Amino acid sequence: MSEFQFGLHDGHLTAKAQAIAERHGADHINYTEPRGRKRGWFACRNSGSPFDQATARAVLDDLEAAGGFDTLRKRR
Repeated sequence: MSEFQFGLHDGHLTAKAQAIAERHGADHINYTEPRGRKRGWFACRNSGSPFDQATARAVLDDLEAAGGFDTLRKRR
């Protein structure tokens, strides 16, 4: 089964981002590229439109309500 990915961002987010994602059946991924660039994204099971977009909107709305990417970004 494929994944629907959304919410690509720079930096790593805290565990609160994963908790938000899990409430909607999604995951948050923190990734460090081989040259050290930190970035991340959210992913959920690919259920097709309009379900993927509904999940993305729910996660991103809750993320905004929690203060947005800047608030949930891990500090160095």
